[in-house]
Amino acid sequence: MDAQYKELYREVQSLRHKVHDLIDDHAHALARTLKDEVQRLEDEIEMNKKPRSLEDRIKSIEQYLEHARRDSQFMDTHHVVMLHDKFKDMRMDLRRLPNY
Repeated sequence: MDAQYKELYREVQSLRHKVHDLIDDHAHALARTLKDEVQRLEDEIEMNKKPRSLEDRIKSIEQYLEHARRDSQFMDTHHVVMLHDKFKDMRMDLRRLPNY
């Protein structure tokens, strides 16, 4: 794994655990999809995918979080907003990578 991806990888791992901990209803379809998308992002970072591909995955996660904000049956709304902000910051950080 490239050095520039190592910090990003650790951040996504931390967020994946946080997403898991913050979900109240793990059986909810949107909760399962959100967890799967975050896992895919982690896998794609591990495979050294290009930043634009990673950005697309993060945008997808942000869309699922937007759905969760409107229909927050599986997670507290404040947690949804906090996670959305963290993924948005991560997406902005990706744009600063030299190979973007």
